[in-house]
Amino acid sequence: MQSVRILTCLTALGLVVSTPGSRAQSFLGSGPTERFSVPPVGDAMRRPEAPPPPRTSPPPEEARRDTPAVRIAPARRLAATTDGFRMEGEEATLRFPVYLTEAQTRGRPRLRISYLSAISVAPEASELTVSVNGAVVGRTSIQAPGAVKVVEFEIPEGSLKLGYNSVSLQASQRHRVDCSLNATYELWTQIDPSRSGLVIAPVAAASLELKDLPALEPDDSGALPVRVVANDKPNLPRLERMIHAVEAVGLIGRIARPVVEFGPPMTGRAGLNLIVGTAAELREMPDLESIGATGGPRLVVLPPRPDRAPTLVVSGTSYAEIEEAIASLARGGEVYGTPAGLKAASLARGTVMEGDETVSLQSLGVSTREFSGRLLRTAFDVYLPADFLPADYGKVMLNLAGAYASGLTSEARILVDLNGSNAASVPLAQTRGEVFENNTIPLPLARWRPGLNRVAIMAQVPTPADETCGLNATDSKRERFLILDRASLSIPTLARAARIPDLAATTSGALAFVKSERRPRLVLPTLDKDTVAAAATLAARLAGAAGRMIDFELAGDLQGGSSGPTLVVGPVRSLSPATLSGLGLDPDQIKSIWQARAETARAPGQSGSVPAPTLDRLRRNLPPRCSLPELILRPAPVSTPPVASAGETRRAPQARLSDGDLVTKWDETLRARHPLLEAADGVVERAGALVNSLVGDPRALFSAAPSTPATVTVPPGASLLMAQGFPSKAAVQSGFDGSVTVVTAPNALLLKASTACLVDPEVWSRIDGRFAFLDASDGSLETVGARNVDLIETKTRSLSNIRLVTAGWLSMNPAIYVALTLGLALLLGLTTTSLVRNIGRKNG
Repeated sequence: MQSVRILTCLTALGLVVSTPGSRAQSFLGSGPTERFSVPPVGDAMRRPEAPPPPRTSPPPEEARRDTPAVRIAPARRLAATTDGFRMEGEEATLRFPVYLTEAQTRGRPRLRISYLSAISVAPEASELTVSVNGAVVGRTSIQAPGAVKVVEFEIPEGSLKLGYNSVSLQASQRHRVDCSLNATYELWTQIDPSRSGLVIAPVAAASLELKDLPALEPDDSGALPVRVVANDKPNLPRLERMIHAVEAVGLIGRIARPVVEFGPPMTGRAGLNLIVGTAAELREMPDLESIGATGGPRLVVLPPRPDRAPTLVVSGTSYAEIEEAIASLARGGEVYGTPAGLKAASLARGTVMEGDETVSLQSLGVSTREFSGRLLRTAFDVYLPADFLPADYGKVMLNLAGAYASGLTSEARILVDLNGSNAASVPLAQTRGEVFENNTIPLPLARWRPGLNRVAIMAQVPTPADETCGLNATDSKRERFLILDRASLSIPTLARAARIPDLAATTSGALAFVKSERRPRLVLPTLDKDTVAAAATLAARLAGAAGRMIDFELAGDLQGGSSGPTLVVGPVRSLSPATLSGLGLDPDQIKSIWQARAETARAPGQSGSVPAPTLDRLRRNLPPRCSLPELILRPAPVSTPPVASAGETRRAPQARLSDGDLVTKWDETLRARHPLLEAADGVVERAGALVNSLVGDPRALFSAAPSTPATVTVPPGASLLMAQGFPSKAAVQSGFDGSVTVVTAPNALLLKASTACLVDPEVWSRIDGRFAFLDASDGSLETVGARNVDLIETKTRSLSNIRLVTAGWLSMNPAIYVALTLGLALLLGLTTTSLVRNIGRKNG
């Protein structure tokens, strides 16, 4: 009897899938597949008929469970974004921009979603909604705790257009047994990028043109592989043009995650082969007869073949003509797409804000939403200038509008996280509930950073009824919070001055390389394929961040070439100890921790292909390219048996109310508040905001500036380090021109593999400070700030900018600020004493 009870509980949790009459399914090869279609208006979604049952009259679900896996058509995979591939919490959304050619939009495409969910997700109360260009194409219950589940949705003909299209996934998740706030952090649904995407009809090979380069398909990890093809070892001038061409491809393709390799032409659907050289250099290469004679700058796209991926040929009669062709390629052309697709492409890079402007949350990708759960989380990205000076000289104002219900507990509050750390907390103190407008939350400018900033708004709205955790209770369906998309974000005028060293300014806009008056250098101490591939990947990623070509001059050492800002890429053995020590690193310490890995053998999956995802990596939400097996010290994960497939949830879409109707509805449900109480609350809030803005945190006046030791210790688990600084005191006087940025690893192979992990949008956006240490086994990043920072002018000198920069500098140096304040007070006292001494009647 006891064993029967245990089996019943495990079956209810989805842990038992192999029964006497069914077959267990293996991970990523035979997971359950469901297909959905969009029916005519008014009809329910129909599910395709199950295949013939293997036994006499089995139940429908059991018949689907017994069906052996069949080979399914490949899908055009989704590109990686800063949001990653995971939906966490009770409400979450992923948005992917997908570029399609005219031929790819024809027919009746399908959208395939492969996902894994947490075991705590209750399938009867959780749902995945899929939209294409703003129109819902299907819904399904979330139930895949033990194996990746594959579902497909038919897209109505004509829904996809030439150019950018938007694919959105929205998850609504509830916990099985726990209704506390902490339990909401256990809810997640992970998308498997290797098996998710658009299933479209085979495209005619002749349809690929230059304008279609953004339609190149990413690989299993969501990255775009670019294979630079050369039949011999290129000289430095040709190699320089190859790297420039890679930058141009990244710009025209808007590639957020390029991964460059050197070798023979790639096969398969994903990626691009790139061939660069003069007509004489390309004469010996096979299969290039179709491009014809080269009489000037040439850009030719060779269509894909069964034995070759799409190929771009950049040629000319001289290197000068090749540069002309590359410049023409980088300029690109008109950007196409649906309104939803163009917006998704823009939001994927973050909304660019220069300062002294206000934008609505709707333009930032936040939509009006009513919420009935316990913790609402919505996030958006803001991209600030690379020369933005973060310091306490102002505040960003987040003006929220919405409402919250009555009967919430004392834990109810609005939290605002900025770049992963809490920046503000506002209690929802009215027990009667409240409809609020322009609820202003200040966010200190010192918490922001140059480049991409992730702002997360969270509303904790628990009620006493949550302690009983009744999923079917009436109170669990009651709306608790409303957020309106007409809320806004106001950015004040920003101080514009570059900080050196500052890796965030480098990764967000390649500031030193585009602002310098001298030509930047790319130093490659060794010219093996892996090192050059890592350098080309970084150059393409930096060009994408800057939004323009970076005219790198290749050199073999730090002494060669021009004296502009320098990027050094190479294995640690190729760098001199003086270079490392000049940047604040200890060569002996680095040698001691990296010596064992200096001779690492080539690892599977790091030579162009991506290792298949495992259950363990999907559950831990690790970036797909951050998977160096030789760095993983944990035992191999044990695969959990797959669960049986569950039927989809059929729910008709609800009509969307206008913002005015929503406010009226919420206002009517809340009892009127006394005017004196409202006035008192407003006075207290405004007084508190005034005191905080004028005084700030008193402890900051006596805190020391951020400091680092003279020599920084490299963590033992690091597989790559990134450092920036000035190698000598004389270089400091040169500003941008004297700066040196070094990217190195134990050997060339690990340098290439770790760089592929480093450029992942989730990892790249976290690079900051003077030193960054990456562990490419899981994508973890450790940063160390600079002890001393030099400020360099980047704009035409103006009184307003000087005032802001001075205020920012004083806020970063509180000891000097206090000394100046005391000095001025002392001077004022002495002056006053000298003046009053000679005033008035003297006795005697």
